[in-house]
Amino acid sequence: MIQRWLVALTAVWLGIGVAASAQDRATVQMRDGSKFEGRIEELTANGELFVRVSQDDQRRVRLGSVALIDKVGGASGLPETEIREATGSEHLLLLTNGSSVKGHLLAIRGGQGSANENQPRQYVFRSSDGREQVFGPEQVSRVYVGMYPFGAGASGASPAAAALEAGYDTPGAVHVRANAGWISTGMRVRRGELVAFNTSGEVQLSDNAADRARPAGTARMAPGAPLPTVNAGALIGRVGNGAAFGIGNQASVPMPLDGVLYLAVNDDALGDNSGEFIVSLSRTRY
Repeated sequence: MIQRWLVALTAVWLGIGVAASAQDRATVQMRDGSKFEGRIEELTANGELFVRVSQDDQRRVRLGSVALIDKVGGASGLPETEIREATGSEHLLLLTNGSSVKGHLLAIRGGQGSANENQPRQYVFRSSDGREQVFGPEQVSRVYVGMYPFGAGASGASPAAAALEAGYDTPGAVHVRANAGWISTGMRVRRGELVAFNTSGEVQLSDNAADRARPAGTARMAPGAPLPTVNAGALIGRVGNGAAFGIGNQASVPMPLDGVLYLAVNDDALGDNSGEFIVSLSRTRY
């Protein structure tokens, strides 16, 4: 009798574990067009999303490089009504009851694989009116992480940047949002090529109203930023998956590698950022 009771109890716990794991699974679509599927484990305060793809493969990606977290549709066949709502800079949270909330995804915490496994999994979302709301994983269907669709084709380039990628010399204006991480310009560069930058705009780096930056950045540093020894909030670049380099308010910068040029705002916690730099690019052909 005791054995049967233990077997039954084990089956119940296993069933609960499988159900919880199913609630946490999602397809993550990146801004470069790639996708992967796994268990959503945590979104930390500094904007790092942890996804368990397999027992030996835990992905850690910046939320700014994520376009969509889709728990119900594999990031395909997305309704046009949703996409129209997701075009702005705010995040769009779709709930399983059919309602939606605009604002920003602040954290995913608790549950299996997180720093607080004994706590229930929670999605923490700040709505546009400033209210902080908490949802269970069973309530969430999709989270669009701003500016969706994210570009023309898999490169994530804007139409103007796509023209540059195709080889035209026409300068393109790229919007580098402070909360979006790396943004593809669509511009293919060559090592040693001199690229000219004309940058305007201002970004907010935290909830502190005084914590603002122009392209050269602020006087403080951000230890967890891509370039921790360069001013927080500065405009930075990278070519492909190469090392980040500073741009700031420089008029031109030589390219370190061959590949597609990406731009970003140099900061370590993107979730509370806002604003953007508008960057016009031009280059000299060999």
